[in-house]
Amino acid sequence: MALPLPSQAEEKSFAGKSQSSLDPHYSDNKADLRLKLDVKREISLSPYVDGDFIHVTVRDGVVTLRGSVEDQSAANAAIENAKEAGAKKVISHLTTEEKK
Repeated sequence: MALPLPSQAEEKSFAGKSQSSLDPHYSDNKADLRLKLDVKREISLSPYVDGDFIHVTVRDGVVTLRGSVEDQSAANAAIENAKEAGAKKVISHLTTEEKK
């Protein structure tokens, strides 16, 4: 099945717009990109967090974490990892999979 191609009007509406203006969670700021890598590294090195299910976005030094973690202590560890990496602020949308 072929995907539809954008019309000329649609192409013009995106002309001159950066990815960051189209997606509020995307940043092409080098400092944000560096911070994102640093946060991912901190989380991946943490013995308390399985970072495979954590998505990291950064905008103007503010880190947003999304995804699922094993329990609240893992969520807290991921937030702390982001702060240690240099985040100005951390917004957590992490969910836990605690067994009851």
